[in-house]
Amino acid sequence: MKIIIHRGTNQIGGCVTEISTNDTRIFIDLGSPLPDEYGNVVMETLSIDGLTSGVINCDAVLFTHNHGDHIGMLSKILPDIKFYMGKAAKDIYYILQKRMRDGIPDIVKMANTFEVGQKFAIRDFLITPIAVDHSAFDAYMFLVEAEGKRILHTGDFRMHGVRGKELISALKKYVGQVDVLITEGTMLSRNDTATISEDELQNKARNFLNAYKYVFVICSSTNIDRIGAFHEATPRGKYFICDNYQNEIINVVRGFAGEHETLYQFKKALTYGDNLSDRMKTRGFCMIVRSGDAFHKIMKYYKENHNDDTLIIYSMWNGHLKQENKPLELLMEGFKNVQFLHTSGHATKQTIIDVCNSVSPRQAIIPIHSDNPQILGSLGLKFNIKYLSDGEPYNL
Repeated sequence: MKIIIHRGTNQIGGCVTEISTNDTRIFIDLGSPLPDEYGNVVMETLSIDGLTSGVINCDAVLFTHNHGDHIGMLSKILPDIKFYMGKAAKDIYYILQKRMRDGIPDIVKMANTFEVGQKFAIRDFLITPIAVDHSAFDAYMFLVEAEGKRILHTGDFRMHGVRGKELISALKKYVGQVDVLITEGTMLSRNDTATISEDELQNKARNFLNAYKYVFVICSSTNIDRIGAFHEATPRGKYFICDNYQNEIINVVRGFAGEHETLYQFKKALTYGDNLSDRMKTRGFCMIVRSGDAFHKIMKYYKENHNDDTLIIYSMWNGHLKQENKPLELLMEGFKNVQFLHTSGHATKQTIIDVCNSVSPRQAIIPIHSDNPQILGSLGLKFNIKYLSDGEPYNL
């Protein structure tokens, strides 16, 4: 077996991993680069023969989840190449693509799906998808087996989210020891000592929602656990409000997981309409918002008439504030009360250590999705760490 990290050995996002035998070639993720430190979109230059250009020489692409830095190049895949993603991830990404000006909903419809923990074959390869906790709902690790070798690709994951506590037991059940672990390392270069859990975030949110009558939460529409946390934190008597698009996504999640997990039932989620305006003003509310004229108009009223009683909570990665034209900063502009309340969707250093120890890679750990992967070597791990460059082959 051979591994090539086409992109992601020394950067966060834009991930592309190839795994091949003499007869079969698959890819895990085909992501777009994240914006640079100033919020500028980086021009896409990556071209891979047999996958995005030339004659088809690829048997399948597996997507760990539906964030753009892992799936953003989906439309570049040559026709007739199969691609796979989780069932809920597919439905959510379809909704997102439907509303985008240059969206690709027809392509998303063509995605193959799989069942959690159930092996499926792609020619030489046997693939096992393991569900993980991440800031994208329905995210996966993939165990890839062929030629008597076993590779675990983590995608993005964490253990401080709602479902994170199940990870180590899932690795014991579905994975065991591997030959190579390919792990994300987003948090390696960041101070993660202050990382709070989603449960702790929900408790802080509850305090804010009790203290202020009107609360607007700036949050990613696909960060379902975060939206669920604010929904659960909304006191009885106050409204929990979102727009039609957000409610479409909530309905998908409710259909897949609401029966088994109260966080995903969203029993009091209402879609905003003018018919609710007076009641919202009387009873108070928590409203999930994003950039856009419709939200600006609603927020402008409360900024001009109820500023003292209104709180803005920013619950996203701070890097998004550097976007061109600063759309998210403009949402907060002029409000007296602003709070930043967020926790990472990525594994802390201790979580990475726990996963490495759980699967005890015989041959190597390969760090990706990190701007300083060498920090992995300072964590006291007793396994070989292989630092690759983009495009460098690694043979098992």
